Amino acid sequence: MIKRRCASLASLTVLALVLLTQINAQEVQNRTVRVDDVQRQFLVYLPENLQPSESLPVLLCFHGGDDSAEDMMRFTADFRPLADSERFIAVYPQGLFFEGSSYWNSEGPYDNGTDEIGFTRAMIDLLVRDYAADPARIYACGFSLGGNLMWDLACYLGDRVAAVASVAASMWEWTQEDCSTTNRTGILSIHGTEDSYNPYNGNQYSISIASLNAHWSSLNGANKSPVTSTVSPGVTRYLWDKGDGCHTVEHYRIQNGPHGWPSFSREVIWEFVSQYDSSGLIGCGSPVELLIDGFDRKTRQVTLTVRNLPPGNYEIRSSSSGSFQSFRPRIEITEATEFPLTIPRVPRNTLLLQVWQRP
Repeated sequence: MIKRRCASLASLTVLALVLLTQINAQEVQNRTVRVDDVQRQFLVYLPENLQPSESLPVLLCFHGGDDSAEDMMRFTADFRPLADSERFIAVYPQGLFFEGSSYWNSEGPYDNGTDEIGFTRAMIDLLVRDYAADPARIYACGFSLGGNLMWDLACYLGDRVAAVASVAASMWEWTQEDCSTTNRTGILSIHGTEDSYNPYNGNQYSISIASLNAHWSSLNGANKSPVTSTVSPGVTRYLWDKGDGCHTVEHYRIQNGPHGWPSFSREVIWEFVSQYDSSGLIGCGSPVELLIDGFDRKTRQVTLTVRNLPPGNYEIRSSSSGSFQSFRPRIEITEATEFPLTIPRVPRNTLLLQVWQRP
């Protein structure tokens, strides 16, 4: 145990480095916070080779009912490899035991007095304080009962959580009735049509998935009609794109899918939530600027900088007569992309260049 003591600035710097070294050596940490005089636990996974200069986003991942944080991390939703490659902190909160089972409390008629919103807020505060987490990029996901909790977080903690993803869980009727938040949040849901625990068409406790999507697309100011695409046999993606704001609603419908965590969930969840910060879709509202830094007439090589371009897949198009044609079909832009970009072999007689987002 490290005792509190007065120290010089140099000593404090050394202490901070020692603590960070210990953190790197211990991949998964068991942390606690006290909420309403109750000690709450959660697991923290730090990506490999964490640097002192990094301020990383956070993904909170809530387990299902009668499950545990450790099993969620090890078996159901192991985000650790993705945290290493994509550079984020993966956190697995532990529910309290209630009537013999681990449980997440929800606002409404079955409220058992446990403050899950306060617990989540306390975790975020600790992660920002102790791990220099990016407070603008806090995300949450949950499965089953943990997924039901996502709608409470979006309704009551939208000022701290930038985006949520729920798997196999709709929203309680009482949550919908109380939810009039002005804090917009990125919304993703993944649900099977044959889910017997959280029925796709709702029951006496929870609303239907259609009502869920309508509720959040309205609150987010998203388009009223979704863009639909087939992801794989039996899996359909619905996207309510940003309308008058910078927040979308996305849903994956799994035809005949049971109550479960689909194998594609991890990648889909991170791809969705990582587009967001506390203001909405990253770069949304800022005009995209394309600047040509240089052009070599002999090699027809152009260097260009694109400002305020959100991460995604793009193609470069050229025009010599008013219509644009793609000549470099795929460019992936990530947060790590460095500008200017070098684009070889620009077609002859090009008058205009265009950066076009691929679907």
